[in-house]
Amino acid sequence: MAELLDEVTFVKRLLSDNWSASSLSLYNSGKIATNLPVPKIIDVRSIEPQEGRRVDADSNNVIVIFEDSSSTTYPTIDYAVRNETFTFTIHIRVLHRRDFPDNTTSRDRLRILYRIVRHILETNSLSPTITTTSGGSTFTDSAEVIKLTSRSEANDRKKRLLGYKLSVEMKRMGRSI
Repeated sequence: MAELLDEVTFVKRLLSDNWSASSLSLYNSGKIATNLPVPKIIDVRSIEPQEGRRVDADSNNVIVIFEDSSSTTYPTIDYAVRNETFTFTIHIRVLHRRDFPDNTTSRDRLRILYRIVRHILETNSLSPTITTTSGGSTFTDSAEVIKLTSRSEANDRKKRLLGYKLSVEMKRMGRSI
């Protein structure tokens, strides 16, 4: 198995590839009021213009992903296999715009975005897989477990940004050296 994706890109692709299906599923079941399109999902390491450092949140909701830590353990005496644990922060950001009809629109949108992210992580918690096609060959990258571990408020009243800061843990087990 070829590892084509780094871990942050894996989480980014997991969210973007599953967004439409999760949003539609939650909307059809009545758990969210609006079927939201895929927001702008940003890897904080990006050097592309309008990515990473400064982002225009006026036109689109924003999700920013970055890796907090990584740890490796070796469960065998000969170190032939490793287990990896990665922790990520996912910032969900919504700008409260002046053209919103009331003060609750941005809070409702933030809640819907959170529910979609949570749904994606919960439905893909065991053996999440990403498929990539490169040069005519198809590769799959996977993990054993991905889970949402905590959520906290991340608001900036001065900039009119509402947000949640999510902690996510991903484990890759039994990877050969």
